Amino acid sequence: MKLAAKVCVSISLILFISLQIWCSFITFHFPYNGIYLDTARTDEWIVSKLEANSTNDKIHIGDKVVAIDGESPGEWSTVKRWNVVEKANTVVIWRDGIVESIDLRTSRPALFDIVSLAEEFVCLFMCILLLVRENRSPSARLLAFSFLSAALIFMSLGASMRGDLIGKLMIASSMMVLPIVFLHFLVVFFKEKGDMVLPKGHFKYLYGIAFLAFILRGLYFFPSMAFVYQHDGSVTMGFFIIVISLNISLLATLFVKVRRAQTPLAGIIKSVFYSLLISFLPIICLSFIPQLIIGEWIFDPIYTSWLLLIFPITFSYLIASDQLYDIGLVVRRVVFASLMAVVPVSLFTGAFAIIFHGETNGKQISFVFLGSIFLLSAMLYAAEYWTTRLEPYLFPRKYILQSALKKISKNLGSISSFRDLKDIILVDIVNTLQVTGGAIVFRHKNDIEIICEGEVDTAEIQRLVNSSAILDHPDYTFMEMNCNEEYTSFLIVTRKKTNTRIAKEEWQWLQLITSYLEVSMENVYLIRKLTGRLQQMVSHLPQEEHLWLRKVMFELQEEERVRIATDLHDTTMQDLFFLKRRLTTLAEKPSMRQEDREQLNSMNNFVEMINASLRQSCFELNPHLLKEVGLKQTLKTFVEKESYTTPFEISFRAEQIADIEGKDLSAKRHIFRIVQELLNNAKKHSQAANVSFHLWEEDHFFYLSYRDDGVGFLVKEEVAVEIAASGMGLAYMRSRVLHVGGSFELETAEGEGTHILITIPTEEVITT
Repeated sequence: MKLAAKVCVSISLILFISLQIWCSFITFHFPYNGIYLDTARTDEWIVSKLEANSTNDKIHIGDKVVAIDGESPGEWSTVKRWNVVEKANTVVIWRDGIVESIDLRTSRPALFDIVSLAEEFVCLFMCILLLVRENRSPSARLLAFSFLSAALIFMSLGASMRGDLIGKLMIASSMMVLPIVFLHFLVVFFKEKGDMVLPKGHFKYLYGIAFLAFILRGLYFFPSMAFVYQHDGSVTMGFFIIVISLNISLLATLFVKVRRAQTPLAGIIKSVFYSLLISFLPIICLSFIPQLIIGEWIFDPIYTSWLLLIFPITFSYLIASDQLYDIGLVVRRVVFASLMAVVPVSLFTGAFAIIFHGETNGKQISFVFLGSIFLLSAMLYAAEYWTTRLEPYLFPRKYILQSALKKISKNLGSISSFRDLKDIILVDIVNTLQVTGGAIVFRHKNDIEIICEGEVDTAEIQRLVNSSAILDHPDYTFMEMNCNEEYTSFLIVTRKKTNTRIAKEEWQWLQLITSYLEVSMENVYLIRKLTGRLQQMVSHLPQEEHLWLRKVMFELQEEERVRIATDLHDTTMQDLFFLKRRLTTLAEKPSMRQEDREQLNSMNNFVEMINASLRQSCFELNPHLLKEVGLKQTLKTFVEKESYTTPFEISFRAEQIADIEGKDLSAKRHIFRIVQELLNNAKKHSQAANVSFHLWEEDHFFYLSYRDDGVGFLVKEEVAVEIAASGMGLAYMRSRVLHVGGSFELETAEGEGTHILITIPTEEVITT
């Protein structure tokens, strides 16, 4: 179906362009003569009528036409069909006994030819705009076809006046179709916008009449049947008047109903009603009706048709004000581009007229003016589109900065910690600006926190932040972001890799980035502060108080760990699996060279290492073995795997712990997390050579003993919890122990290692 639609559109477009080329050729290649001949006598061809807007003033009424381009007048195509001399280069006349040859090619295209072309482009623009922007709306499509019919009328007007067969066929058919399609549009539009049900059964008869008339006009191709044209004009004008009257009657009826209403639909009805009256009544009352009744125009339709421009102008206004369809932005841009083009084009045309004074006429100047307006308006309208499309090539640096800005602004929503500030934001800033390094600095009341990326001298930055020298420092670009009572934040970037400072455009980009960062950094700081205070509060609560708060916190943590582990397993690990299988397949190809095979095998081994690391991370996040093999075996497996990466020796001894194994999964998970935290703290802070774990049960109590020979610490140091810390350490473990109803004993001193004994009653352990 789509292919058939594309083919139909392509054929229609080719046909339209062909008709445009043909009609334009006839219009601007041949002047409009308007010479009508009296054919009452077959042996003489007397000029009986000259149109007032004819461009040739050398022929008079009563002249006898002897030859047209060397042929007998009776054999000339336009004379045979329409009794008019058109599409000719020369004509020989006899006047007062003198034979004179007149060159018709010296005439120029009339002004109304250029105006008709402008009217066509206006209607064509409205048609394309509606089809492109509102293609899904049935009423918009009908309105577009109304404008297309009007465009065909103006396109074929010049060719029709010059006696062209195709031009006359187009203008007559389009004049019959235009009022029908517009009436159809009104019925569908008011159904869409106002839910008004209007009669539409008569459309099949109206379209049928228009189609039948189009078929009968095929007789134009037979000169002997061309007499049909004498009546076709009256039929076409009569049909046009009748259907336009139906349009006016419909709008008048709706106008009476809504004339006092203050709704948007009422305003549309009034605007369309008035524009229809102003546009079509003059050509109907002053041109068509007099021609039908007395055979003469009161005003030539060439001039009364100019008022038809009010019709598309009104719809342009309704669309531009978003009353008809929501495509006003496009119309406003076109109007703005046209207004911008008026001043320079006027100056250029004025200079052209002065410089070539005496060599040009008003028609040429008008053509230059209107053509320049059209071309310059089109260029101004398309400038934004092409600038955007060509920006990567014309303004590559600006494009890179804008792309980075979009990426950073998109990632701001995922920032929840200071580590994210470095991994997501700071890295992009450094890479985009091509500087050697960058830093985000938080200056608290008592200390300074620096998050850096690249080559940054943190000691120098810390010194500069405490002074005012950084404002004019030659090696750093300094920007202050948040400033409040608790902290002040800065964004600092070094010189570029080319040893130059950042440019003005990049400075403005940084200002925009910092305006985005301010809110995110404030949120991150508040999240960190709130989390620290909450964990500190929970760790010091008595066992009986606020048990629900501990439970909620631990459950949220476990849910997040399970979610992360599941995501890793379902996405990254699956991708690695398929990558490994693909590499294996490539390595097994017989045509593979040995050195390439070895390289692929090396890559495969590296992928397997990554996969193993991810499996271990998933296990730590979600220790599923607790449910399958129990606490003892799970801890043994975990410690054995960790022993390969720790800088100390690990001893793990577990006796029978049947009572704790009989508890639910939640209690065993708490113990696993305690062991996990003990081991993490040992790797980070203990500097020990030996670490031991011992698990046993005795007298209805479960015991977990941890011992290391590390540096130890003062007991009072573990009481104070820094908000900036990544974890709560001992306070975190104490909170878990309290949650399951146990006790936490700590023995340590500087240089004497650490011993922790955790005791949990197996009969009264809290498992919720």
